[in-house]
Amino acid sequence: MDKLESVIASLTKRDDQLAAKRITAQKALDKAIKARQEALLSGDLDDHRALDKLQNAVDSATSALSGIDDALALLAQQKAEADSQLVEERDRAERAKVSEEINAAVSDIEKRVEPTLSAMREIAEKLMALDHLSFEIGQLGRHLSGVAGEAEIAFAFVVPDIRRMADAVKDGSAAILRRPKAAPVPARESVAPTQTVFMLRSANYRDEDGRTRFAGQYEDAMMPVPTAQRALRHGVAVSVADPRRAQLRGARGSDYRPLAPDVVDLDAIEEPKGVPYIGPVDDPVLRDANFTVIDRGPARKLEIAP
Repeated sequence: MDKLESVIASLTKRDDQLAAKRITAQKALDKAIKARQEALLSGDLDDHRALDKLQNAVDSATSALSGIDDALALLAQQKAEADSQLVEERDRAERAKVSEEINAAVSDIEKRVEPTLSAMREIAEKLMALDHLSFEIGQLGRHLSGVAGEAEIAFAFVVPDIRRMADAVKDGSAAILRRPKAAPVPARESVAPTQTVFMLRSANYRDEDGRTRFAGQYEDAMMPVPTAQRALRHGVAVSVADPRRAQLRGARGSDYRPLAPDVVDLDAIEEPKGVPYIGPVDDPVLRDANFTVIDRGPARKLEIAP
């Protein structure tokens, strides 16, 4: 393969050189043709010597260009043959490598077959010697003994068959079989956290994808956590653990009008601003709940009469 690659590189370099010479030869021919044409149109037609000289220049340039074209055509043929030989040589080398790998794997298997079957038979004999202890012990021993016998027969057929496949791959009479590559596992898209609440009033809200959703009164609704917390804070919904859920769920039936004036727009509710948040900083649910400090005035001290 190294020799063929060197030949192809040399032919490619020669092709580039001839291509450059062809450009020069084409320019020389164009110049000679133009000079002959000018002489025939405006020169002395009786000056045969000058006309013959111009014709000889055209013939010479035409011959030079034709010779370069012939060389380029032959060079392209030689390069195509060398490329084909390189492909064949690479295929032969790959087949030889795959065949060698198969034979090496089979040889390793052959070395392990006899010790493995012997160990299985020894275990089977020891189990069957204890079959008086339980039916299952004897059954397991007889099963292992049968498996060892069946595996020995199967190996006697399979191993030579694999050897024949390795030889067929090497001589080109069989295709090179490769293990299919596992399809890449698509990355899981991150899903925004949601919360299920029980609706005391009908409401519209936007989901994590920005689409408008409708939640009917006295039904459960799953919505983004910030939206659910907003509904809880403003009394539009309660927790699914609220006892009212057991009493009222489904009481409204299907009598809903999403555009009715009493339907709450949860995204349009204004939240109080500038109020400090109370609670663990790392708890997003409590942070979204927006608990606030209530000023109850100065502390009062009560005195109880003795």
